[in-house]
Amino acid sequence: MFALKRAWLVRLSLVLSVGLVHAAPPTSAKAVMIDSSASALAATKRVAITSVMVSFQASAGGETTNTSGLFAAKSDTSATLQMPEMDTKLLTEIADGIYKQLQDDLAANGFEVVPEASVVASAGYQKIAKMAGISNFSKFANLDGDTMLVGASGLKPYLPYNLETGKFNAQMKSQIKGWISGFGQKSSTEGGPSGISIGETYGLPGLEVDLAKELNANLVKATYVVTLGSAKSELDRFSSTSHNRYTGTAFAQVGLRAVQTRIAFRTPSANPKGESSPGGYVANFGNNASPAKDGNVVVSLGEPLMGGTDFFAVTEPDVKKPSLLSGLMGGSFGGADVQFIYVASVSDAPAYKTEVLSMATLAQHDMLALVKQ
Repeated sequence: MFALKRAWLVRLSLVLSVGLVHAAPPTSAKAVMIDSSASALAATKRVAITSVMVSFQASAGGETTNTSGLFAAKSDTSATLQMPEMDTKLLTEIADGIYKQLQDDLAANGFEVVPEASVVASAGYQKIAKMAGISNFSKFANLDGDTMLVGASGLKPYLPYNLETGKFNAQMKSQIKGWISGFGQKSSTEGGPSGISIGETYGLPGLEVDLAKELNANLVKATYVVTLGSAKSELDRFSSTSHNRYTGTAFAQVGLRAVQTRIAFRTPSANPKGESSPGGYVANFGNNASPAKDGNVVVSLGEPLMGGTDFFAVTEPDVKKPSLLSGLMGGSFGGADVQFIYVASVSDAPAYKTEVLSMATLAQHDMLALVKQ
């Protein structure tokens, strides 16, 4: 068995595929209502923004490709694209740009935006921040992989109660070592969230309803999920050139994730016990996570927006191979037999910022068109 493992290790094949072209900018975004109606917003045109959360995905991929055959031990491989280092100044500028655009777009769509100072000084907002507030730049994870949670300046970042977000935030897939802890799925950031903490804020919807009544306004929460790209691996057990040919590829491309990118409104007349993620909703691009419904009126990005690739640099992969013990035991420990780990970084920060803000503006414009007053 060990001799067989050694044979394919010697003949390990590596393929690196990184996109270096800039995609044509999207010109429209498909927006959809999530199990709700804009008519619920008619009681007041006042809106109070309580949260602008941008989730920057820090890893992608990680799925295992495996194969087994007659008289042969099972072998598997995986590939992961990671961006463990992020410029917090750049992320703040993006989040603040989205926040400013949201204020302008709400006003352009007929809403009266309550000043930030009035919102954060209110007793109801302070209760929300105390119950659910997290540290800015919190490392966390979701169904797609690791993520960096970034809130707009001036607002305390907080996450919705997990029953309102479906399994996207509850079933985490962490790829970066030390990003979150395995026990309790806790952020490695001091003051960051955990899988347990977001399940304990069951009183949050009620506090948001109370604040909506206090301010005589519909509360607004904007969430954007900025994607990183993709990675995949392949295993050819019967390659014409070698036995067990392992390959990995990575493609770094910025984008906005559909369904989870959304604007949620909580009205003064909303159910204080909260909403439920509509699990019956099936996205038309193969997404297996039901949409979030963290308000009684929610508009979402219905299809992903894909941006450019030419402001990324991606390393050749670090290839993790089986240990001697793994080979002797006929299996792998701590992951696939062969793991391809690619590391991405932003090589052109101004261009990256412009791209993300352009996509967010486009998505915001089309989402708010569905609730125009």
